[in-house]
Amino acid sequence: MANAADLWQFCLHHYAKQEVKQACLKLQDEHQGNVNLALLLAWIESHGYGLSPESLTQLKHALSRSEHLLIAYRHLRRDLKPRVGTGQYKKMLNFELSLEKFQQQDLIEVLNRQSWLTQAASPLAYYCRQLSPSARNLYTPLRVDRPAKEDGACDDDTL
Repeated sequence: MANAADLWQFCLHHYAKQEVKQACLKLQDEHQGNVNLALLLAWIESHGYGLSPESLTQLKHALSRSEHLLIAYRHLRRDLKPRVGTGQYKKMLNFELSLEKFQQQDLIEVLNRQSWLTQAASPLAYYCRQLSPSARNLYTPLRVDRPAKEDGACDDDTL
């Protein structure tokens, strides 16, 4: 079973990489993708698992409870940035991170009711392709590089 604390730590570490951060912001701002979902899918893949398209649909549905609030708050924070001091802005960022953390808890709750597949295509690549044809290019910087498979098999990103 997955737990929210492990996912949060993975996200903090993975998002700290400049290429991942840029890909996440592009996914969010240009393709209306959800960064928490993308990072969750990268985390699952980093452990060698995949999900069915139906499981991905369930995870996207789990976002419905928090996504509108998070988007509205993000827009408010960005709009207020030039009008508030650095300390107030940091508090706003921290509150947004709290909202992100709650959203991840919703995702973990749904994820733990899904079947994790050991022989599955990349759910992260599938998600990126669902957003738009050009979002497919975000898969490479978002994924976690894993050591090459010893049996010569390759990962296929189609579902």
